[in-house]
Amino acid sequence: MPTLNWLGKDKVVNYAAKVPCHAFNHCYNFGGTSGNKIIHGDNLTALKSLLPLYAGRVKCIYIDPPYNTGNEGWIYNDNVNSPQIQKWLGQVVGREGEDLTRHDKWLCMMYPRLKLLKQLLSDDGAIFISIDDNEQANLKLICDEIFGAQNFVCNVCVKMSHLSGMKMSHKEKKIPKIKEFMLIYAHSYENFIFNPVYVPGDWDKVMDRYNGYIENFEDEDISRWRRVPLNKKIKGMTEGEAIKFKILNADKIFRTAVNDSFSDTPKDSTFRKMLSKKGLLKYVYNAEEVLFASSKLKSFDNELKPADTIGDIWTDIGINNLHNEGGVQFPNAKKPMKLIERVLQLATNKNSIVLDAFAGSGTTAHAVLNLNAADGGDRKFILIEMESYAESITAERVRRVGGSFDFYEVGEPLFVDGDINPAVSLEQIRAYVWATETATEYVKPECDDCEEFLGVDKGTAYYFYTGVLDSDFLGTMRTRADSYVIFAESNAVGEEFLQKYKIEFKKIPRDIVKIWSEDV
Repeated sequence: MPTLNWLGKDKVVNYAAKVPCHAFNHCYNFGGTSGNKIIHGDNLTALKSLLPLYAGRVKCIYIDPPYNTGNEGWIYNDNVNSPQIQKWLGQVVGREGEDLTRHDKWLCMMYPRLKLLKQLLSDDGAIFISIDDNEQANLKLICDEIFGAQNFVCNVCVKMSHLSGMKMSHKEKKIPKIKEFMLIYAHSYENFIFNPVYVPGDWDKVMDRYNGYIENFEDEDISRWRRVPLNKKIKGMTEGEAIKFKILNADKIFRTAVNDSFSDTPKDSTFRKMLSKKGLLKYVYNAEEVLFASSKLKSFDNELKPADTIGDIWTDIGINNLHNEGGVQFPNAKKPMKLIERVLQLATNKNSIVLDAFAGSGTTAHAVLNLNAADGGDRKFILIEMESYAESITAERVRRVGGSFDFYEVGEPLFVDGDINPAVSLEQIRAYVWATETATEYVKPECDDCEEFLGVDKGTAYYFYTGVLDSDFLGTMRTRADSYVIFAESNAVGEEFLQKYKIEFKKIPRDIVKIWSEDV
């Protein structure tokens, strides 16, 4: 498979493994317990620090990274151990021609983040990445490398501007730009399945296709129709009653009882013979009252209308009044709500975890809340934003639209040079250990066990003890469980005793520092 090479690639391919996990400092809760998180801090560090709790659990990832146009003013800040890359630190990435390493910097920034995002993605999950012409080709190649070319799903073209008012510059040889892209990759193409999403169809096209066979179809009260399988009898009907068919797709129909002549009831096995107009005439005498179309009827704007399955060109997203969405002003362009809502409709279920690592104004959280309200779902969002407006704009938008969340700052690294960082609290270390072992949020237990007790998960009791595992410590343990995992600095209990009582000893700091330090 062809791969892309660039300046600094050899230094960043495995850089994600070297990034230490950091503590998340909880700042406040807004609106009550929800499981939603807004994190302020560098997204590379934040993504690595989410692994203990969220690795393999995120169903849908949406990111809108810098497009590298030269206008965003983004700065390369990853402290990679390379003299060349060290020269980039703190520099604003310039435009084409002004900065000869602009594409190298962008690729070095994206590669380790995409690797961490893959680790967070569930086996049936997918990632959606907005991008434009500046880096689309490069992004496709590194995503093929990281996610696997076999897991490429689609490259959606999204209409993001209107031609109205634009002028084509023959002098500069520019064609007005009205589109962007969205690359979609599954964690596993075999396991990922899109939810069906429909867009309004066109009555005129349906009518044209069946010209001469449809009369006054739009005037009928189609809200009375009901969907039944082709081979199912309609309750309460006698053989003497005729049925008018409204055929909408290859396995379902809508029926209404009328006093029209009808020849025979087609079965599923014979339905494909009806795909032509000539075939339809075999079954229905009153042919002008028959509609066959590949589209289904769906509700749009509270009306049943023809519906087409979503394709890979989205022209209906809309780009008007984006500055008003969510009630906050944003220094950069906001993504349309409808765009993120469609992503969520395609790729989530009612209990999915949704992650946005370039959160911006918080559109992803807003879309999650909207979809939950619409279908009664309980989706959770995780937003990461490194800029100073994470609280004043990102979190403020979620507050204004009625969302609840916990706000965090990325804190100190948990470990320094292989040892526990004295700048972090013992509770933060315990939370990390618990999340790593159980993939669940740590809640300090309320019981009469010793203070080193972390809790019980799936029949296993966990302890974290900054001392020697000996008979004295074992005597302080009160919880009965099927098995035990005890983190301690050393072990003075014989192996035979540990095996007899199903105790697993894990050494501090060795057996907790190495977690997530190897590339996956």
